[in-house]
Amino acid sequence: MQTQEIKYPNKALDLARKTGDALSDKTVKDLFESGFNPLSNEAYNNLIFNYQSIPDEFPDSLKKYFQSIKNFQIDEELAEKGVEFYVEHASAIMLCLGMLSLPYCYAAAEGAKVLSFSKRIYEQPEKRLTETAEFVFDVCSPEAFTPQGKGFISIAKVRLMHAAIRYHLLNSNKWRDELGTPVNQEDMAGTNLSFSLIAIRGLRKLGYTISADQSQNYIRYWNMIGEMLGVHKEWLPESNQDAFILEQKIKNRNFRNSKEGEMLAINLQGYIKSQPLPFKFPTENMMAYLLGEDICKMIGLPFDNLEVDLMSNIKNLNGIRNVFPTNHQKEFRNLKKQFGERNSGSAPFKFLAKLDA
Repeated sequence: MQTQEIKYPNKALDLARKTGDALSDKTVKDLFESGFNPLSNEAYNNLIFNYQSIPDEFPDSLKKYFQSIKNFQIDEELAEKGVEFYVEHASAIMLCLGMLSLPYCYAAAEGAKVLSFSKRIYEQPEKRLTETAEFVFDVCSPEAFTPQGKGFISIAKVRLMHAAIRYHLLNSNKWRDELGTPVNQEDMAGTNLSFSLIAIRGLRKLGYTISADQSQNYIRYWNMIGEMLGVHKEWLPESNQDAFILEQKIKNRNFRNSKEGEMLAINLQGYIKSQPLPFKFPTENMMAYLLGEDICKMIGLPFDNLEVDLMSNIKNLNGIRNVFPTNHQKEFRNLKKQFGERNSGSAPFKFLAKLDA
């Protein structure tokens, strides 16, 4: 059996920290050099659904980019299993997104530093949470990769946004070479795991029984999404064990306290606390319970052992589960109304034309 060190060696991860995404990086470079700005292009902002044709007015490099993603071969059996799992646990997964997956990522110090270059992330945490939730819905809904869905287009735009961030930071005086490449392969792999492995970990903490097969299938489904987002296959673990090993390696290498991570986490928690939630437990207690003491300390969130112990008893777990509807199809329809019916004017993850900080 391969050891953790052999499976994902530090030398390979060191290289991953210096590696971006060749396809989207080339596309963004071509766009800036040609003077084409997707942010102000109506055709780009109106491109929402998979069935829509790639606009003729797009530069050739942008046409080829979108076409390459729309040509991705979806594993239908894997997609069916991944979507089934999401639909069954949709509300709880969305809760884990805001209270676990996003703040978990903020513990990665260099990744948090990248996010800190946008004032919008600090000043509008609700936008960050809403946009990410809409993206998860776009790629996990039953129609995600059908003509009527938004999966391919949403992935293409998020991937292009990441490349724009890399372009701006690497061509500015705000980034140091020793920090590696912004939005690099290691960071993207860790983020991808936060939507699969970490979400599953959260569901189990909420009292859901998730089988090993369900976990592996959902991780593999997000691997498919990750590959379309530009994550190299060697950083997309195929088994539960490999996913755990990679997550631990990335965590040990990158997770530490940072002022950027603290600011992001505190602002996110403050926003969530201001929202009506379907349970009586204080937001900070729920987040502490899901994140654990080590992560909370890294991102400056309070952790009270007594309160967390109270959260973890079986009576409270049952209370948490009871706030989520048992009619999964009805629950999903409500989510679809919330996330799936936006119009082109409110499309998330717009292209970053310049740094706003």
